[in-house]
Amino acid sequence: MTETAAQRRRRRTRAEVTRRAVELFAAQGYAATSTEQVAAAADLSRSTLFRLFADKEDLLFGLEDDLLATAAAAVAEVPPELPPWAALRAAAVRIAEQVAPLRDLLVTREQVVATVPALGARAAAKHRRWEAALAAGLTGHRGVPDADARLLAKLVLACFEVAQDDWLAGAAEDLPGLLTAALDRVPGMLHD
Repeated sequence: MTETAAQRRRRRTRAEVTRRAVELFAAQGYAATSTEQVAAAADLSRSTLFRLFADKEDLLFGLEDDLLATAAAAVAEVPPELPPWAALRAAAVRIAEQVAPLRDLLVTREQVVATVPALGARAAAKHRRWEAALAAGLTGHRGVPDADARLLAKLVLACFEVAQDDWLAGAAEDLPGLLTAALDRVPGMLHD
């Protein structure tokens, strides 16, 4: 699926607004920062801000939600001859490559989320949506039974989470490399 010029502009605008929002949340505190302040910092009206983002929490999690739309497509685009684990592996590495430029933003975002326990629920919901999208890519495009697709998606996301945690904590290796290493370790651990 090819992105239109309007979709690219919207994605870039959302990314810039998210960066400004996260900076404000980190500097002032999440609760102390209003959506009006975010809109002003991004040089947008409040109504435009809410056309771009569903709510204040979406300002924190929206970029990853944008990537979510590519998850099932990433699985579908992997060559059909690859088995399900290899298909999910390739899709996850592709997503990690898209997340990699967001490191500084994600580090700051995680600091903000850590200060507001209620945001943990949104993070957990995001994780479940990623699982569902990856599993849907396997069931819808590859005919993998639902239970197997969900199990594989959970395994891949566990690897992604471990790799991302290490990466955000300052690991020298890039996210795709850390993820590849984690994914490559799983089959061997299952046979020990």
